[in-house]
Amino acid sequence: MNICLELIKTFLLIGAFSFGGGMANMELMRSRVVGFYGWMTTSEFTDIVSISEMTPGPLGINLASFTGTRLAGIPGTLCATVAYVTPALFIVIILAKVYYKYRSIDIVQKILNGLRPAVAAMVLAAAVKLIVNAWWGGSENISAAGTNPVALALTFVFLIILQKKKLGPVQSIFLSGVMGAVIYAATGF
Repeated sequence: MNICLELIKTFLLIGAFSFGGGMANMELMRSRVVGFYGWMTTSEFTDIVSISEMTPGPLGINLASFTGTRLAGIPGTLCATVAYVTPALFIVIILAKVYYKYRSIDIVQKILNGLRPAVAAMVLAAAVKLIVNAWWGGSENISAAGTNPVALALTFVFLIILQKKKLGPVQSIFLSGVMGAVIYAATGF
């Protein structure tokens, strides 16, 4: 049951400081789950991010649920998920009341405009970590020779597909997984 208390403490903290949605707070979650506690490796975390993106629901909640399940089964899932959403529930209720009362005030709009670059930076930081892990298997392996050409090619193919909006994110993730499995099996890479 000690792990459940750690999950509650960790995901209450993450939930309280997770601003900007799943991609924006993914780095905070990775730093705690992988870096601080060592509950999983960077590679395992990246795999869970991929699965979380494919499953219904918000990314952060899915990551909390998968982490809780991995560490303590169903009780861990409940502890991590409830702890993660609880701070947001209270913060959103309070901010909604404040926003609707004061939304027309100029300083409120300026504050919101000031938050956007920070959220963009958090999303970018998370994306860089995912790219480093996908293309090189971690920051210690970054080199031209160490680049995974299959991962690099799939990244750009699906970036183009997503930009042209011919496939949605779920379909892209599924198709990328299928294509990756076929290419990796065929090349032995």
